[in-house]
Amino acid sequence: LVNKGTGWMLRYAGDKDKKKLLSFLDKYAATMPGSLLRNAIEKLDKKQREHYMNLKENPKSKEKVN
Repeated sequence: LVNKGTGWMLRYAGDKDKKKLLSFLDKYAATMPGSLLRNAIEKLDKKQREHYMNLKENPKSKEKVN
């Protein structure tokens, strides 16, 4: 439940400053719990969502997507 709430908070923080959210995700997405990451990226476009979910599956992939 804490992870879901944290993901929700990140998602809405991204509404205020998307650049900061993307920077945060670039740094931490690979190590975030899945439920937290899925909630955090919910409002991103499909290409960005796929990028961050792929980081979760393959942490060595560091190429940025904007």
